[in-house]
Amino acid sequence: MSSAAKSIWEAEGTLPEVFWRTGRLPFPVYDVHGHMGYHPAIFMSHAEPETMARHLRRAGARLVFTHHDALNDWSYRNQAVHDIVARFPDVLRMYVAINPHAPANIEEDLARYDDWPYAIGLKFLADYHRVAVTDERYERAMSFADERGLPILFHTWGGSSYDGAGTLLELTRRHPHAIYLFGHSFYGDWKGVRKVFEEAPARCYFELTSIPGQAGYIERLVDIVGADRILFGTDLPWFSEFQAIGGVLAADISDDARRAILHDNALAVFGDALPAN
Repeated sequence: MSSAAKSIWEAEGTLPEVFWRTGRLPFPVYDVHGHMGYHPAIFMSHAEPETMARHLRRAGARLVFTHHDALNDWSYRNQAVHDIVARFPDVLRMYVAINPHAPANIEEDLARYDDWPYAIGLKFLADYHRVAVTDERYERAMSFADERGLPILFHTWGGSSYDGAGTLLELTRRHPHAIYLFGHSFYGDWKGVRKVFEEAPARCYFELTSIPGQAGYIERLVDIVGADRILFGTDLPWFSEFQAIGGVLAADISDDARRAILHDNALAVFGDALPAN
């Protein structure tokens, strides 16, 4: 006996139905958490600029990213990343990677920030650099972002002593004028999510990388912080735009909430610095 209930993909005119039928949404999807470059032990099919740009165009997406090498190799500089973005300005923007172990690079890159029109924020990877975001080695970059009201994408993780909820909450109190984008949304630490949301004095957004596809996670995050505080991200090329977009569309939330997460909130953070609609 067949059920009369329709799947979300059959609800005519909704965002899930439009995406299922056409493969695109009626607005650009803004992915605010991506990378570029290979991993030595993992095959990534969209790791090069050309393949990544082609993948993004197919998905109707735009990406703000940092290059793996700029985060982890002191000799690979942010200028090289900007040169890549300049080849694909219709789909790419960049965060300036901040490596706390390379203070001279930080000084030079921040001095050049205004020369890079496609640079629209900073990226910290504290868990991997093993330096807490409250450490003085990040202070120069934090002061720079605070003075300008710049977005910073932080890798975060539940329980981390480098970029967990308590550490980031302290940082928002020191530098309340920067805009905080919490990559992975303090994954697994629901008490931390609520505490930061309720107590941080700065503008804070919670980002979805690693979350789409996990039943109930997006709904719970929306319940705690609201759809207007959530940003879409994938860690491309680690994950696919299509899988992550599908995860948001399949969540039991309204179309207005889906649009806010996939499009509107990124515009609220970055404005016309993003690639045009």
